[in-house]
Amino acid sequence: MKHLFAVAALGLACAACQPTTPSATPEPVAATPPPPGAPGAAAPSPTTGEGAQASAPPPGQSAMAEAGDLVPGIPACKAGDNRTPIPVWKPTIDADDNVNSAPPQQEGQVVVLELESHHEPKCNDTDLNTFTLANTNGEPGGLEISVRGNSQEVDGVCHLSGLYRNEAVAGTHQGWTTTHFTAADASEIASANMHCVQMP
Repeated sequence: MKHLFAVAALGLACAACQPTTPSATPEPVAATPPPPGAPGAAAPSPTTGEGAQASAPPPGQSAMAEAGDLVPGIPACKAGDNRTPIPVWKPTIDADDNVNSAPPQQEGQVVVLELESHHEPKCNDTDLNTFTLANTNGEPGGLEISVRGNSQEVDGVCHLSGLYRNEAVAGTHQGWTTTHFTAADASEIASANMHCVQMP
């Protein structure tokens, strides 16, 4: 009898020694996103392909596009414009600074100049650059045009461009007359809104 109890106890002890098999952990189930338009659905991202709408131009760009190309802030003249037109003088200039046309020459008149000085240029806002228009009727002399200000050197060429005010010079010397242009305050003229650029 004691022998049977000993065998039974040994069997129970061996059963307790068996390794326990861990239970399998269930894998998480991926959530299915709700269809577009359903409650809780994310808003669709903006289209970036060819079908995307062009963004609006920044404020002020349209107004800038309407301004005269030669003088920022001063618009080009239009039909029926009551503002004072500013003429543009942009002659052909040779290597000796001879020009092929005469500039506007009214005392105090504001003029847009577009010039390049090739002969002994003085690319500063203090010295004068002089251009000449010789008489074509066989008479000696002609017109001498002196310009000061609004100078800028670009690629080795001295440019004189922008708004200038004309000053008449009295007298004639050996058949030559002179007219003078000095750089004008473009911001002051633009803010007055009384002028427009007479496009060539």
